[in-house]
Amino acid sequence: MFQLLRVSGPPLGLTREHDLVAAPRKGSVDWGGFDRSSYAPEVLTSAARVWRTRAEQEMHSLALFTELASQLQTLGAPLDWSGAFSRMIADEVRHTDLCMRMAAMLGDEEPVTLDERQLRLFEGPPSRPRVREVIVAAFCIGETVSGRMFEESYRVATVPLARDVVRAILVDEAFHSELGWELGALLMRPDGEAFESERSALAAALPRLFRHYRHLCLAEPGKTWEFASRAVDDGPNFGALTEAGYARAFYEAMETEVVPGLVAIGLPEAEASYATMLAESPS
Repeated sequence: MFQLLRVSGPPLGLTREHDLVAAPRKGSVDWGGFDRSSYAPEVLTSAARVWRTRAEQEMHSLALFTELASQLQTLGAPLDWSGAFSRMIADEVRHTDLCMRMAAMLGDEEPVTLDERQLRLFEGPPSRPRVREVIVAAFCIGETVSGRMFEESYRVATVPLARDVVRAILVDEAFHSELGWELGALLMRPDGEAFESERSALAAALPRLFRHYRHLCLAEPGKTWEFASRAVDDGPNFGALTEAGYARAFYEAMETEVVPGLVAIGLPEAEASYATMLAESPS
């Protein structure tokens, strides 16, 4: 379980440092302006569930980024890569804190629990092919799709506090996506005799990676959502989409950003992989 250590009296030094990291890079969050009594209990419970799930996802991202940063250092990546990753790790601390605080404001103050099976991405010595695959998956696909999700969540949010929190996260997600594509392009440059076989293996993994993120975005084949369905439910919106809204954002991000981007960095097989996935999905 994970929770922030808060003590009565003067804050600990580590708490002060955490609060500096967790503060939004741009703008502010008006926590004091939120009145929970203004909303029905069932609305608060539903919204708290969304933000708890996001806190868990952000905590897993924090673990992933931290592990990946250590792998890059072991492989001898340039120091500026480590510097960029240190910012992304700080961003994930901020996102986890924001999502946990948002869930708490809505009435859910339980510590975040993590699936330990998802906290180890690498076994054995660092491997350039594995690092390349993780960056393509987590950033070129995952962070790009996540950015689109938060864009849509910000667009539909009507509760001021939720808009503040989503905006703070969205500022960072845009940076993560941009940096991820830059890293992906650098790692896709031919760098030895083994590169082509490694590139081919990565291309062969794209269908699996696409399906993984389709599952995370609630866009599985056979689900009941339709593109004509509403992207949001009625009533106050705490920065959440309907299942149809998440699925729609996933496919739009894949078609306009992910697939063209993968083709551009040297993975033209992305088009066929995406077409194959579409053939399995609702039209």
